[in-house]
Amino acid sequence: MTYNAQHALDLLRLGSGQPDARFREGQQEAIRHVVEGRGRLLVVQKTGWGKSFVYFIATKLLREQGNGPALLISPLLALMRNQIAAAERMGVRAVTINSDNQEKWADVEAMIQCNEVDILLISPERLANERFRTEVLARVAGRIALLVIDEAHCFRHSQARRSASGVTPDGAVWFDKASTTTGISRMNWSKPVRGWCENGTRNRRRPG
Repeated sequence: MTYNAQHALDLLRLGSGQPDARFREGQQEAIRHVVEGRGRLLVVQKTGWGKSFVYFIATKLLREQGNGPALLISPLLALMRNQIAAAERMGVRAVTINSDNQEKWADVEAMIQCNEVDILLISPERLANERFRTEVLARVAGRIALLVIDEAHCFRHSQARRSASGVTPDGAVWFDKASTTTGISRMNWSKPVRGWCENGTRNRRRPG
């Protein structure tokens, strides 16, 4: 896929509401890595660095080039209202299925089936729901272009494996992130992972 640096910067400025915003060190490199399909990516940065801009902008760029939606799995959906608002300012159609919006589930599921959702945000527990897996996720799994595991250091090894298993087809673009520099090293990925860490250095080694 083609990466448009100026368009990515324009999206950052729309999302942040700051007309002179610039990418922080590592942000643009991470977005480019995902959009160009270079493989899985691990970003380990402190809270407030702007990890959500990476996956929201990557989602927008991928969708504009005809790719399928993104799936974000996060244990902290209740704390993501500001990030979702920023995504909407960029024109990213972000929706969530959680215990607090059960009255909207039917509408959200219909939007997903009609390809009217750019990124779906769910909790890890949602993957344990058989109805969700078979009636919602299974119907779109083959189209998912980007999988985001948010706050990855909070996941047990079994949760991470369950999150990854059967969700995306071979060759799909992955983006795995954590909000701290700890915990993620326990995840034993089957392939090397490109990483952007807090000091901006690259690391091609597989966590383990």
